[in-house]
Parts: sequence; C-alpha cells; structure tokens
Amino acid sequence: MLPRSRQFDVIIAGASFAGLAVAQRLVGRRVVLLDRAPVGRGVTSACGAPVSIVNAMGAEGSILQVHDRLILHTPAGEAVWPLPEPFCTFDYQRFCELAWARARVEFLQATVAGRSGSTVHTSLGAAFSGTLLADATGWRAALAAAPGSAYVNRRWMAFGIESEVVCPHEPGLHFYFLPEVRDGYAWAFPAGEGVRFGVLSYLGRSKLGPALEQFMSRFGQRPAAVHGGFLASGLRPPVVDGVFIAGDASGHCLPLTGEGIRTAVLAGFECGDLLRQVLDGERTRDQAEATYQAFVAKSRRKFHALTWANLAVLALPRRAVASVATMLARPRVLGPLLAQYLNLFEKSATRPGATLPAHSGRL
Repeated sequence: MLPRSRQFDVIIAGASFAGLAVAQRLVGRRVVLLDRAPVGRGVTSACGAPVSIVNAMGAEGSILQVHDRLILHTPAGEAVWPLPEPFCTFDYQRFCELAWARARVEFLQATVAGRSGSTVHTSLGAAFSGTLLADATGWRAALAAAPGSAYVNRRWMAFGIESEVVCPHEPGLHFYFLPEVRDGYAWAFPAGEGVRFGVLSYLGRSKLGPALEQFMSRFGQRPAAVHGGFLASGLRPPVVDGVFIAGDASGHCLPLTGEGIRTAVLAGFECGDLLRQVLDGERTRDQAEATYQAFVAKSRRKFHALTWANLAVLALPRRAVASVATMLARPRVLGPLLAQYLNLFEKSATRPGATLPAHSGRL
C-alpha cells in the first residue's frame, strides 16, 4: 500500500544496519524507509558485532551468543586475541525488526529506480520527494549512483559466502587462514545452537562454493542454505549531489577484517543526527555535509592502515601470517592495537544530548 503523502522530510534507501541507524535518529519526523525486501529479509552478513552496538540499536533481544576472544588459526598453529569488549553473534531478522520498531518510521517495499534531484523514483511506478536523502543500499549505492550522479562506484570489493548448520563448536570468533582460500580467509562463528561457517576472497572471487565445502568438511559438515555477497571497502565521498551515504554504499566496511556492521551503525547514527539538526534548523545543509565529511575523514588513516595490512596478508606466506598473529597477541601490543581498531568512527560533537556507545578503551 502506497503512503498517502509523496512528500517526506527524509527518504532513506536501504533497511539494513546503516539505514535503520539513520532512521532511529529521526523519530517523530516524516520519514520513509525504502528497501527491495521486507525488513529483516535477505541477510548477507555473518551478523557478528560488538554487544554495545547491538544494544545501542535496541536489538539486544536478537543476541544468540556472546564472545570474548578472537582465535586466529593457521597451518602453523593458533593465536588467541582476548577482546577488550564483548562481541556477539545475533539473529539478523530479529535485529532488524527490533531496530525498526524503535525507529517508528514508515516502510515501503520498493526498489530505487532512479533519482531526479530530491525526487526518488521507485519500482512501484511512484515517485517520492524528500527534503533530505540518505543512501544505505549497500555496495550498489542505488540512490547515490543514480543515472547522472557524480558518484564514482569504485572500491575494493571482497566477496564472501556463509552457511549455518547445527553443530557444536568452541566459543569465540574463529578466523582461519588456510589453503582453501589463499586470497582471503574462512571463519566459524558459533551462534547459539548453530555455527556460521564462511569463506571470503579479498579479491572478489565469487565462485567460492567448493572452498566452503572443503572448509566445512574439516568439521565433518556440509553447507546447508548459503548466503553472502560483496563487501565494499575503501572510503568514498560520504555526500554526493546532496545525498548522505552510510555503510557499504560509502565503502565503510573495513579492509582486512571485513567488519561492517559497527561502522555502518556508527555512520548511520552520525548521519541521522545531522539530518535531524538540518530539519530542526540547528545547522544548514552545507554545515551538515561538512560535519559528516569531517567525521568520516578522521578515520581515513586507519582505513588506509587496514588496507596496507590487507595487502600484506595477501602477499605473505601463511606461516608468516601465523608469526605476525602470534607476535600481535602479546598484551602490550594487542591492547593498543585493538583500542585503535575499535575507535574507528569516533563520535564528533554534533549536538548536545546526541549519544553513541561510549568508548573508554572500548567501543
């Protein structure tokens, strides 16, 4: 059913992590959230994130299992990295439903078919106008990259697939640097009664089915239903033609680790705060754009450092990767390293009362 009005304060394209985070900062405004799938459908993520991020989205009811360490496996052995704050694996559909309930915005199942200025054309044949526009459609950047846009959709594109099966597994978030995926890694994330097994190619190879089967066979398992997709790393301009961009649409997925939920949510919160300030007359659109650009730019060096680390992992023999992982596991090295990693997308001073998960040696 189409909304009665075709005019909105904000149109958000994409109803996953970044889009829902933007929407939560705009409660009480006339907002429509567009997505080609119903809320909570079409999972592509491994759904692992800091507990603080899940709580900040009001989705703690989606948590399946909490983890306090990373375990890096190589042919030469394993290195255990204690986490300075707990991560969790969670149920994607439940997460999205809880986050949307907190946002209290209108939802319309439709695909972005194009854009003319502030007017968004949809697959329903209906067009909607927004005072402000936000793109959170993932690597496709469907709204920002509409025909005629200045958006350049060139980023580092990794690709991963995953299958969840019911079986026992040691707690923790497990990463495997094994021959099955020479240009990436594999993972096993326990999630309650199930385990999420996946493989990722840093170089964007998409035919990973045989690698996933070989990896899972190490545990006496075979893939069930498989999901996955591209992961877009490499920061792009966060505002293009007046469209605010968050999450994978702007390359916010982290190189090396492939983590994207935390950065998508933090960017979404910042974006939503700024959009609200524009609507409230606290900032001009130009000021909001400049503040959002500065927010992303503060983490640019850390993104670049992760990119170089990603290139090193691609170039190094697996035994060398094992040696580096063991060396970094030393507390005096690992503590500051993870503190810097978890400090990506620090909160800028946008408005008194705006809140994000606090960071004090943690996220």
